[in-house]
Amino acid sequence: MTGPTSSSNTANSSHFKAELILLGVVVIWGYTFPLVKNVMELIPPFTFLAYRFLLASLTIYLIFQKQLRNINLDTLKKGFLLGFFLFIGYFGQTTGTQYTTATKTAFITGFSVVLVPIFAFFIIREKIHFNSIIGVIMAIIGLWAMNSRASLTHFNKGDALVSLCAVFFALHIVFVDVFTKKYDYVQLVFVQLFTVFLCSLTMSFLLEKEALHISYHWPVWWAIIFAGLFATAMAIYLQNRFQRHSSPTKIAIIFSSEPAFGAFFSWLIMGETIGLVGIMGGLIIFAGMIIAQLSKVET
Repeated sequence: MTGPTSSSNTANSSHFKAELILLGVVVIWGYTFPLVKNVMELIPPFTFLAYRFLLASLTIYLIFQKQLRNINLDTLKKGFLLGFFLFIGYFGQTTGTQYTTATKTAFITGFSVVLVPIFAFFIIREKIHFNSIIGVIMAIIGLWAMNSRASLTHFNKGDALVSLCAVFFALHIVFVDVFTKKYDYVQLVFVQLFTVFLCSLTMSFLLEKEALHISYHWPVWWAIIFAGLFATAMAIYLQNRFQRHSSPTKIAIIFSSEPAFGAFFSWLIMGETIGLVGIMGGLIIFAGMIIAQLSKVET
C-alpha cells in the first residue's frame, strides 16, 4: 500500500524533474544569444527566422501529426495571436543583436519576466503586489547601470529593438497562460510556430534584397539547426508540457536565469565583457526579476 510519504516523494520527484528540464531549456536559450549574434552578418534576420521556424514547425508536425488533424478555427485564432507576439519578440531580439552586444541582448530580453505581472494585472486582472513594483524599479536601474559608462545616449536602436522583444515576450507569456487552460497546447504550439514562419517569410520578401538566400558557411547552418530544433521546437514544447508541474514562482526564478546564461556564453564564445558596473546592473535586474515573482506566493 502506498502511504502519504510515498505520494509526497513522488510529487517532489516530479517537481524536481520538471524544474531540471526547464533549467535545461533556459541554458539552451542562453546559448542562442551569441550563436545568433555570430551569424547575423552572414544571413538577413527575416530569412534566418523563416528557416528557423520552418524547421521548428516541420519538427512539431512530424512528431504530432495525429494530434494536429482536428484544429478548430478558435484554436487557429488563438494560436495566430500567440504567434504574432512571438514573431515581434523574435524579430526584436534577432534584429537587435546586429546593433548591440549579445550580453545586453540577453539581459534586456530577461526584462520580460518583470513585465509579466504588470501585463497580467491589466489583461487578466491578476493582483499586482508591491514586490512587483520594486522589481520593475530595480530592473530599470539595472538597465541604466548597464549603459552608464556611455550615458543614456548610448542606449542604441539595438537596445530599443531588444526592449520591444521583451515587451512582446511578456505578452506572449500572459496569453499562453490564458489560452493553454482552454485549448490543446500542442496545437497552439504548432500554430504559433507556423505563424512566425509565415510572418518571417513575408517580411523577407518585402524587405530583404535576397529573400531566403542562405550562406553556405557552416556557422549559419548550425545556428539554424540548433535554434530551430532545440531552442524553438523542443524548448517551447517542453515549456508547455512541464511548466504545469511546478509553481509559477519557481518557474519564473528559473526563467530569470536566462540573462546570466546568455552573458556566460557570450563571454565564453565571443569574449564579451560589460565591465563591473554592467555586471552589477545585470545582478540588479536578476534580483528585480526574483523579487517581482516572489509576490506570487502571497495570497
